[in-house]
Amino acid sequence: MQNQAETQLLTQVARLYYKNDLTQQQIARRIGITRQRVSRLLKQARDMGIVQITINDPQYVDQQLEEELRCTFNLSEVILTCMEEQEGVNLRNRIGLIAAEHIHTVLRDEMVVGIGWGRTLFEVVSSFPNNSAIRIHVTPLIGGIGDMAPFFQVNELARRMAEAYGGSYRFFHVPAFTSDVATHKALMKTQEVERVSSLWNKLDLAIVGIGHVEFQQMSSMFFGDHISPGTLAQLEAKGAVGDICGRFFDIQGKPIVPMAGVIGIDLHQLQSIPRVIAIAGGLEKVRAILGALRGGWVKTLVTDTATAREVLMMNSERR
Repeated sequence: MQNQAETQLLTQVARLYYKNDLTQQQIARRIGITRQRVSRLLKQARDMGIVQITINDPQYVDQQLEEELRCTFNLSEVILTCMEEQEGVNLRNRIGLIAAEHIHTVLRDEMVVGIGWGRTLFEVVSSFPNNSAIRIHVTPLIGGIGDMAPFFQVNELARRMAEAYGGSYRFFHVPAFTSDVATHKALMKTQEVERVSSLWNKLDLAIVGIGHVEFQQMSSMFFGDHISPGTLAQLEAKGAVGDICGRFFDIQGKPIVPMAGVIGIDLHQLQSIPRVIAIAGGLEKVRAILGALRGGWVKTLVTDTATAREVLMMNSERR
């Protein structure tokens, strides 16, 4: 049985080593004992429970949660990152990183890849390695918006992804949204749209974000200057909760088609692609993610654990 002096020595050595970051040799000099005895005392302190080591693995995820989400929505894969109290830039950075790591494992030579837009997808393409030579071919899944932030410049995202792998890309020089039916019909008949849309039927992989719709203020995709108030009101009246590449849907995943035309891949085309990886997280996107999953519009979901739990909870509450 340890006497008080021995217990104090064990505690002192442990504190100097684990709290003050001294080396075993430094501790030995300070106390006046050998380094070998310091080593034995540290082991004894662990064995007695004076020192208890806890490892918080940032890579750890709840595999049961992944499996529950996968089975509930018939997904091919669920990739989660353990981010319980993070939001905004930090959350997007982490989700973007694990999404890039996952995508890197599925890319193969000569794959035809379609990419959408969004803040998290911007983090994805920023996280791709620049030392991999995979001959992929990248094409946008939606037209562009000229005066938007970089993360909504879909042509730029396509270029950055292709160049990260030494692949090829093509731009899509048309607007994402049109103001009237006549303009939409005319653009859909152009050679530019016909060439790019023909590639959508040949895609091996689609990488998309999931936007959430906020009414009474600008939508999460900052469409305020590009979709009329009347169209936004129409989407609100029909219960739109989110979008993928500008294609809106309600909480059950049912497509909602506004009067304004969208130049981009539609949800049913997306559904026919072998791999569709959706990347989105944050509690503000729970309803949008749930709608996308219920609609069956995606096959792989990359998100965070807190969002995943809320999606499952909301799904069980609204059956």
